[in-house]
Amino acid sequence: MKRVLLLLPLFGILGLALWWMVVGWEAGADAPMEATDYIPMVLGVVFTLILGCGLMALLFFSSRRGYDEAANAALDPQAAARADRTGSYNLHVRPAASSPEGTANRHADPETPAPPQRTAR
Repeated sequence: MKRVLLLLPLFGILGLALWWMVVGWEAGADAPMEATDYIPMVLGVVFTLILGCGLMALLFFSSRRGYDEAANAALDPQAAARADRTGSYNLHVRPAASSPEGTANRHADPETPAPPQRTAR
């Protein structure tokens, strides 16, 4: 019920935005566009692309340099302790071992839950 109460106004806002877009598109359909109008439009597109590419480059740079882990440690100290113990991506896996339950290849970190086991039909 909470999800419906959240989504209903959001879809209403989306509908109003689409309606406003159609009204504006139809109102300006016959308006001529002069050559001087293309310059700001092209500059806006180019600078938007440059800004988007620059922000994505900063995102990858900060992620690969480890700056994101410092923010995670400030928000969740337990997650930082687990990352220090098992590596930042928690990919350490024990060698395969046979067991009656079929629990081979569990994660080395005891706090990490094992993946769900498939059952035979």
